[in-house]
Amino acid sequence: RTSKSNCYQAMMKQKVKAFTIMEVTITMLITGLIIGITYTSYSIVIKSYQSFTTKNGSMAVLVSLDHVLKRDFDRADSILKDPAGITLKKDNIAIKYVFMPDFIVRNSARTDTFKVQTQDVITTFENVPIIEMQATPEQNRIDGLDFTLVFQNEKIPYHYRKLYSSENLIERNPNAVN
Repeated sequence: RTSKSNCYQAMMKQKVKAFTIMEVTITMLITGLIIGITYTSYSIVIKSYQSFTTKNGSMAVLVSLDHVLKRDFDRADSILKDPAGITLKKDNIAIKYVFMPDFIVRNSARTDTFKVQTQDVITTFENVPIIEMQATPEQNRIDGLDFTLVFQNEKIPYHYRKLYSSENLIERNPNAVN
């Protein structure tokens, strides 16, 4: 019996290294808080990124429309008002823009649709609005296009101007030559 008793006393003197229940509980609590904070931060970053991506996609449509319309205006020999919008002519090529309240369609070799809200489309020649279609194509010539786009509840005005050469303008009014 003494050997059993000595053995038991020897085991009691030797300490086993382990965590207490309190230490394990505190560690789990801290780990849970860190995971919760990390998940919340991740959710905020993901929502911010999605919002950023959506806004950039919408903004890319506006930039693309502006770029294409400006380029077509600069390259055109003549720009004519038509019942649905405008037609830009360069040599034998005609590019047609149709302005609708919720989109703009560009027809040429391919068709592009710009999903933007448009308001107040105004066509002018020498700062005089051309409201109704005239009898001859030359009387429907325009040198200005103004419209407003609604983007994220903000109104953005767009203005395009075409500077015609004297030769082009003489076609409009042959009596202008002395």
